[in-house]
Amino acid sequence: MKKIYMDFEMNMPSSKSKRESFKAEIIAIGAIKYDTKSGKIDKFKSLIKPVTNQEVFPHIEELTHITTKDLETAPTYENVMRDFKSWLGIYSDIEGIYTFGNLDLTCFNYTDRLSSQKNNHPRFLSNIRNLFVDIKDKYINYGMKCMNYVSLKNLLEYANVKFCGDAHDPLYDAYNLYILDKVLEENDKIRNLLIIHDFLKPPFTALNEDLENRLEEYRQYLYNQNGEFDIYCISLEVIKTIKLYLSSIKEINVHEIDIIRDVSKKLESLDKLKDIKEGYFYVLDNLYLDMKELLDDALLYKLNQQEYEEEVDNIIDLFNEDLEVENITEVATDIT
Repeated sequence: MKKIYMDFEMNMPSSKSKRESFKAEIIAIGAIKYDTKSGKIDKFKSLIKPVTNQEVFPHIEELTHITTKDLETAPTYENVMRDFKSWLGIYSDIEGIYTFGNLDLTCFNYTDRLSSQKNNHPRFLSNIRNLFVDIKDKYINYGMKCMNYVSLKNLLEYANVKFCGDAHDPLYDAYNLYILDKVLEENDKIRNLLIIHDFLKPPFTALNEDLENRLEEYRQYLYNQNGEFDIYCISLEVIKTIKLYLSSIKEINVHEIDIIRDVSKKLESLDKLKDIKEGYFYVLDNLYLDMKELLDDALLYKLNQQEYEEEVDNIIDLFNEDLEVENITEVATDIT
């Protein structure tokens, strides 16, 4: 089987409008073909002459170093796609065509439609559309929501992998996407680090102002073996923060549905934390299920204010009992 990692450069205005960005034409393609059996890597790269807009926007030229003059002699979209589909080989041998986010596929579809209408050729995207996989969607299943708001380069650096080549070169971006997928797929410690990183958001960072520093200590320990702040230490730090959060939501108005929904959303981070097999994260399992049931009842108006507050107290007591059984009560309650 083969995995394809693809990146496009698009010519789009500087407007922040999503509608405008979705109508951007692709002007360059880079792709990596990885043979999962042999380990062989093959490359594909080409400029693409725009179908309609022949002028490269100044900020795009600055980012990509692709000029209007470069595109004057570039091959047409139709010719590039014929070469690309030939390079892809047999479609049934392709496990997936991976992109970082859905913008590439959206602009691919837009350019494909424009060229097909203008030049009366078949839609090149039709037979491969179902092969596309957004890397961000793939790893959301691992709980890594942080992939939604960081760049590929920043994410690689956080995963302790140096970005290869120049950003906004489609071939380098495709290659680095391949590296990212390989690292995350093969290293559960890095996946776990990113799941914990997702926990670093308000109100948790406000309740424990040292949380970010503690996670950085663990990151240094994981990658460089500096210090002694290991997975058990960071799991205790997370537990401390969650206990503080439980206390902070005890007296919220149980009939304010927007507040209850917000609490429910915040506690979803526990769903992936509890599945981390190292450290003490497993003690969050019962807590997550108890809180989920309580919040579901609150959303259905099955509780009055007193019942809600009593249930929160009961859940905290049960959580403390779980911590005591695991001999981590004293450490977990030592909020510094």
